[in-house]
Amino acid sequence: MIPEISEFSYGFALTNELVGWTSLSTAPIFPSLIEEGKRDGGYDVKLDQPGAPLYVQFKRADCMTRASASEISRYGLPLSLPFYRFPITQRNKSFQHTSLVALDDGSNLVFYAAPRFHLLSEINDAWQAQNVAARSIFVAPRTIGLIYDNDRHHVSYDATEAFFCSEPKRIEPISASKLEKEIKERLTRDTRPVKEQLSEWLENVRTKRRQARETQSEIQADIDEQKRVARQKIDGAYPRLEDFIRRQERRIREEPQQEDDVSASTEPGPDISEGRQLSPDEEALRSISDEALHGFGSQFFVVQPR
Repeated sequence: MIPEISEFSYGFALTNELVGWTSLSTAPIFPSLIEEGKRDGGYDVKLDQPGAPLYVQFKRADCMTRASASEISRYGLPLSLPFYRFPITQRNKSFQHTSLVALDDGSNLVFYAAPRFHLLSEINDAWQAQNVAARSIFVAPRTIGLIYDNDRHHVSYDATEAFFCSEPKRIEPISASKLEKEIKERLTRDTRPVKEQLSEWLENVRTKRRQARETQSEIQADIDEQKRVARQKIDGAYPRLEDFIRRQERRIREEPQQEDDVSASTEPGPDISEGRQLSPDEEALRSISDEALHGFGSQFFVVQPR
C-alpha cells in the first residue's frame, strides 16, 4: 500500500522528537539563509561542549500486505505480514547512496531512517505518543554496501527482520535506543568541544563527496566495459541490434542530465542583507549542513550531552 505520509512529514515528526531526545540534546542544522539571518543565530549548539555529527536520510515506506510480494513469493524471506519496504535511490539516477556509504566510514553516524507505519492516523498517533523514533528503524548505509548495477533496490523489514533486496541480503538495522547508545559511545570516545571538531567535520564531508564521485565513475566505467564486451560478441551477427544500442546510448548522452546534487535550487535565496555576520564556527556549521543536504540528501544534526 502506498504511504499516505510524505518523507517531509515523517522527517519533521522524527526531527521534532529527536530534539528533545532523552539525555541527549539534538540540534538539527538547517542550511537556511533565513536561519542564518536571525539575531540569535538559529543554532542550538553549544560550541564549547562535546558533540557528535549525525546524518539522517528520511524515508517513507510502502506497506506490503500480501503474500504475493516478491520477498515472500519469490525469495521466501521470513517477513511477517504486513511488512514495510523503502527504496534506495537508483545508482544511475543519483550517486546519493554511494555518497552515504562513503560518509559512513566509521567516523560518522550515518543512517537511513524509516517508519513502521504509513497512514496519516498512525503518524498522528506516534506524534502524540512521542514514539516516532521508537516506531522507526535506522539502517547504516555500510550494512548495505555499494551498489554495482542500475537496478531498483529496496530495504524490506518487519518488527524483527530486515533485508536488502532484490537479491536478498540480511542486514542489521538498529532501534532508537541502540542509536542513542551508539551516540553516547561516540561522545565518550571524543570529548573535544564542537568548535575544535568543526574543521574536521567539514573536511570529512567534502572529502567523502569527492570520493563518492570517483567511486561512481569507476563503477560506471566497469559497466561500460561490460557493455563493450557484450557488443563485441554480437557485432557482425546482429548489426541492426548493435546500431540500435548505439543510437540509444547516443540519445541518453545527448539528453539533459540531472544534477548530482539531490536538492539543488536555482532560485535566489531570501535577502538577508540586514542579518548579522556569521562567525567562522557558524559558517562551518552551515557549510556542513549544506554539504549534507545537497551531497548526501541527509539532515545534519549535532548531538550533545544535556
